[in-house]
Amino acid sequence: MKLSEYGIRFLHLALHIHKHNKGYVDFYIGPKKLRKIVDNEVITSPNKLLADCKALQKDLFKQGYDKKRERYLEKMLTAMRTSIEILNGVEIPFKEQFLRLYDVALQPANESELDNLKEEFNAAYKGSGSLEERMKDLRVQRTIPKGKVFGLFKKALNITRERTKEVFVDLLPESEHINIELVKNNNNNKIKWTYYNWYLGNFRSRIEVNPNYNMYWTLFLSAAAHEGYPGHHTEFIVKEQRLYRDLSQFEHSILLLNSPKLIISEGIAEVAANMLFSYLDQAEISLREFCQDSSKESSIEALLAQGKVKGKLSLFWYNFTYHALIDGWTEEKLIRYATSFEIFSQENIKNRIKSFFNPVHSITAFSYNIGSKLIINKYGDYPSVKDFRNLLINPILPSDSA
Repeated sequence: MKLSEYGIRFLHLALHIHKHNKGYVDFYIGPKKLRKIVDNEVITSPNKLLADCKALQKDLFKQGYDKKRERYLEKMLTAMRTSIEILNGVEIPFKEQFLRLYDVALQPANESELDNLKEEFNAAYKGSGSLEERMKDLRVQRTIPKGKVFGLFKKALNITRERTKEVFVDLLPESEHINIELVKNNNNNKIKWTYYNWYLGNFRSRIEVNPNYNMYWTLFLSAAAHEGYPGHHTEFIVKEQRLYRDLSQFEHSILLLNSPKLIISEGIAEVAANMLFSYLDQAEISLREFCQDSSKESSIEALLAQGKVKGKLSLFWYNFTYHALIDGWTEEKLIRYATSFEIFSQENIKNRIKSFFNPVHSITAFSYNIGSKLIINKYGDYPSVKDFRNLLINPILPSDSA
């Protein structure tokens, strides 16, 4: 792919920001030569990065792009400049940072929406003993043995892929492919992911699966939809084909975690399972295909109720992050707050707190709830195939959906 001088300058800047903030670039599928050049260059000072970004902003409107693309690139450059200014030690109020990075306002935590969360879980997860005891027992009961994780997740990907091909006709390139890699991240000092999609380019992804962390049969289908079809993998391959390869739009050869693109991408992934299956279908398929012993399980009606109430968990983690990063709650207060719901394991709570110390991932926790809300508010709980296809194919800004 031959890129313009402007495109090379844009990607060069993003890759150099990544050298300061590891993880800033989630994937890069642009020219390998450019990546190699940046890797071999000495780290650039934040002052030089800021000068380069300002020059890109100034030159943007001389490139002859259409207004929609200009606006998209303008928002991306604003996000990049904000990251550089933070590197330079510029003090920017957190909410202003968030708006400039993600093109959407950060709203206060709405604690009243969680007032009945514990009671709703109590009703959905019936049984003897306290809710905390029931949830702990259920986590043990529903954990998949490590030796079966690979096969079952592969089956989930196959199910969601075939359904995606039925719903979104002629969307997936013939050569697209996902590799599954089992990882062992048991280091208590690192953030743990249950699943993570690493996009490799050329219509290929590597999905890392951690068989030691939150590996429950009830989550395989939604995880396969989120990370694979029609979620992250599907969005990335479609945009590579339509925007990068066909239209030579360099900005779609890279994903910056601290940018507006992340909000829409996580929103797409969060809604993905509902684009393929009703809640009832999800419960029936999961029980039939992934449950190891259905005789120990609840009825379909109970699984359906549990699936629905789990939909509120992204709001909980949003509020949890808000209290940590905006309200300045201590680790002790955060643990006490999360534990009071009797829903979450100590490992999950402490793992989330670890993410707050990472300059790239600390604020990405907001993206799941905000992204899904933007899409649902505009298109409904079940977007039409036409609307969802539009989200997959076209560059959409959060402010376009607000």
